Amino acid sequence: MVTVFGAILLMPPIIPFFDRPVSLFGMPLIVVYVFGIWLALIGLAWRLSRHLPVDGTREPIVAPTIDDAGRHEKAD
Repeated sequence: MVTVFGAILLMPPIIPFFDRPVSLFGMPLIVVYVFGIWLALIGLAWRLSRHLPVDGTREPIVAPTIDDAGRHEKAD
């Protein structure tokens, strides 16, 4: 959803609202908007990633092996 949200905010119907001859911090408004959205998306992705489970908390899946007769053996 972060990618879709970011794509919508950077689409041509939205960008012209910020393409004005205005400067913020000595930079054009459009540059501040694009880099602000970029920074906000990184922050949002980081915040959402904090809720993901940590790797290594689950047991690995072991594939069954096949013996010489073609029968499946259980891996211990």
